[in-house]
Amino acid sequence: MFSSKKSCSGSKLISSFIGLCCLSLSLSANAAFIDIDFTIDGNTWDNPFVVNNNSTGLDILQFALDLRPNANSFLCFDEVVNSCHSSGGLNFKRVGSNDAGFLSYSVVDAAGGINAADFLLVEFSNFSSGESFSWLIDVDDNPDGSVFGNDLVGSLFYVEMSDGITYQGVIEGIAGNDDAGELVIKGVSSTSIGNAINSVPEPSSIFLFGGMLLALTRFKRVFTKS
Repeated sequence: MFSSKKSCSGSKLISSFIGLCCLSLSLSANAAFIDIDFTIDGNTWDNPFVVNNNSTGLDILQFALDLRPNANSFLCFDEVVNSCHSSGGLNFKRVGSNDAGFLSYSVVDAAGGINAADFLLVEFSNFSSGESFSWLIDVDDNPDGSVFGNDLVGSLFYVEMSDGITYQGVIEGIAGNDDAGELVIKGVSSTSIGNAINSVPEPSSIFLFGGMLLALTRFKRVFTKS
């Protein structure tokens, strides 16, 4: 008798939880969507990095490009003020007419990577939907120093949105364009950008997935194919 009541109670709890999840999913169905484009095409010395906020109803507060997954290639942000390669550097420079509410940037030597600046953080006041932000910064490797967009494949990208959620993606190659790379958002990050600087990325557990994410996130690649 006791076991029967306990089982029934457990079933009610599970049903309630599922009901709450369904309700939350339903309420989120018309909520803001995440759609971030990030591309780098050609040599990083003279070709800009470009981020487009194609999301609906959400601003970008900050984003970060993490080179640590490419530590074997000794990828680093090579600025004049913080050089990591003998070829000389190029300081971060905003290009184009739209500043998208740009506030500041920093390049840091993040934990677990090489002994050089391998983590770029850029902050904004109101990088709104429909806006684009472009910048130059030299990325070098060892030994020749020339880094193209495709050399960044595997690097991580974090973006914190105005909904308070940090999303995370990875740089992948672009079919038919051998020297370019683009962002593919994978899900909600398991860490904030600030904490990511001080922690070693673990590829097996960097993303958190769930049914709720399907209501919050859309992938541009899917809509392109449809």
